[in-house]
This record gives sequence, structure tokens and C-alpha cells, in this order.
Amino acid sequence: MQDHNCVLCSLQKDRDHQSVLLYAATPILTEIVSQQLSQMDASFCLENEIFRISSNQDAVIRELKKRLSDAERADIRVTRSRGAALMAAATLDQWDKHLDTSWFERAVEADAFTTFFQPIVDTKANRVFAHECLIRLFADRPYNGGEIMEAAIGRGRVHLFDAYARRLSIRSAAVQHQPGTKVFVNFMPSSIYDPAHCMRSTLNELAKTNMQPTDIVFEVVEAEHVRDAKHLKSICDFYRRENFGFALDDVGTGSNSFQMICDLTPDYIKLDKSLVSKLEHPMYYSAIGKLVEFAHQYSLKVIAEGIEEAASVGRLQSLGVHLMQGYYFGKPAAQMIDAGSDLVRLGSKLASLTSQPVNVE
Repeated sequence: MQDHNCVLCSLQKDRDHQSVLLYAATPILTEIVSQQLSQMDASFCLENEIFRISSNQDAVIRELKKRLSDAERADIRVTRSRGAALMAAATLDQWDKHLDTSWFERAVEADAFTTFFQPIVDTKANRVFAHECLIRLFADRPYNGGEIMEAAIGRGRVHLFDAYARRLSIRSAAVQHQPGTKVFVNFMPSSIYDPAHCMRSTLNELAKTNMQPTDIVFEVVEAEHVRDAKHLKSICDFYRRENFGFALDDVGTGSNSFQMICDLTPDYIKLDKSLVSKLEHPMYYSAIGKLVEFAHQYSLKVIAEGIEEAASVGRLQSLGVHLMQGYYFGKPAAQMIDAGSDLVRLGSKLASLTSQPVNVE
């Protein structure tokens, strides 16, 4: 069954269980919740210490949240699934936030998500090296990738949606892919419990295109939050066996970034924009230089993110970093930048830098 269909099936199951279930952690809190629901004239029943709210659930949840203290709200769990472990379900506050992301479910049902592309430029070869695929949604307002994935996580859809987003990225990129360039596709390690199984639909999607595994680089996001490093390494090893590239994102921001590099030996490391933005400070300049030197020693390619001005390009080039990404070269857009037609504009920008001395004082 296709990943997207699985998401829709999951949504249908939610519709089949319209009741919202509440569990209060203590008998006293159970009594408080019962009193408040009665005062609100809410339609509910209490069975085996579990409240079942069968109508106007959203309004009831929000009103109940207003009536309870912070501590009381934290000790109430909410779910729609009868089989869920209630103590691991959402708190009342989390469920309220869940209600605020109903746009996510509507977008999934309508298959309304789209892929934008941001160029990664090789400033030494003066060409577009790759494009990173970025999930987007244009509904009541624009939603960026961070908002979309946060909604997927909050609504318990991250496993299914991350797989859907990978397939959408590959399908969208294949239409515009330029031979000789790479396509970077993001993934969340927590969504892949078994690489061989979870990546099956992604591999099937790639097989429908003219792209090859060597054209694809899978970029891990939120690596610093990964608790099971061995699991992430197993995913990385799977990608290598399938001839995909592997990139580690946000290098330099997490306390375990250096260890991650050593454990995973990725093909690419992406310097976080928070580091790049401080290049004018000598200590940051030196620290980035040491990291780049280490990466080059072990044949790891370095990509600098968040490039927004010419001065950053010059400083990074002086450190031996030539792969760069940022608004200076192009914002995310529905259309990939054509490597050939963009060379004139890109070349004029870079040519102006050659006469400018690098100053990190």
C-alpha cells in the first residue's frame, strides 16, 4: 500500500472513532474534571476512570483547558485511539495545539503539499551543484517545512508523512532534474524504524524516474536529537549500500556534532548558518577552518548554509569551502535554477569578489 494512502487510511480511522478519551492521573483530578464537564453541560460518560466525550469535542477541550490549572492540565491525557497507552498520549495543552493544526489533515487529504528547491552552488566550478528539496504548503497562508513537520509530529503522523515527503520530493525533482547535479532529500531518523522496510516505497518512487541513486543525497535533519546513534548509523549504512549519498545537517550547533561526523563519516557536512553568520569573528573563522581541514583530510565535502552576502562567500573560499547555499544565490522556489542560464548572473557576482581582500579582524 502506498504511504500516502496509509495516511488517508489513518485519517479515516480517526473519523471512525469520533469520541475523545480523557484520563485524569488521580482520583481527585477525576472528580474535578467530572464536576467541570457537568458544569459545562458537556455530553460525556465515565467508564473505568476514562472520560468519553462524544460531541462538540473541540469546544469542550478548549473550555476545560481554561478552567484547569497548569498542573491539572499536565496530569490529563487525551487521545482518540482506544488502544493507545493513555499516559503516553497528549496532554490537554498538547491536544489544544493539535486542534490548531487541523489544516494539516485537510492538506493531506487534498494532497496539497508541494516541493520547492533551493540551489547549492559550487563557487569554484561556477555552477549549480545541487538542489535541496523543501516541503511547502499554500493554504489559508503559506506553511514552511518546519511548521509542517511540527504539525506532523504533534498529530502522530511523522512516520507516514516523512515517507510521503520523500516520495513527493523525488517525484517533483525528477521532472526538473539536470544531469550532473545532485538532489538533496531531507529525512527524519525517528521516522525510519527499519531502513529496508521504510525505504521501500521511496526506492519504488525513484525507480519510476530517470534518476539514479547516485543522483540522490539523503540529508538527516535534527541529528542532534537522535538518542540511538547506532540506529542512525544503520540508516546511513543502508543508504551507502543502495549507492545514495548521505549528508549531516546543522553541523556545529549540537554538542555531539563532531562525534556524529566521526561515527557516520557522511559524504557531506553542512555548516549551520549560525556559524557562517559569525565568520567575521577571528575565533569562529579559525574554528570553522579547523573543521574544514578535518573534513578535507577524510574526503568529506563541506557545504556552508545561510549565505546571504558576498563577504561570507569570500571568507569561506579562503577557508577552502566552495559549496554554498543561501538567499545570496537563490531562495527556495518551485522551479530549479538552470545551471547553464544562471552562470552569467552567478559569474558576475563571484567575479566581483576576486578583487576584495579577505578580512576576518
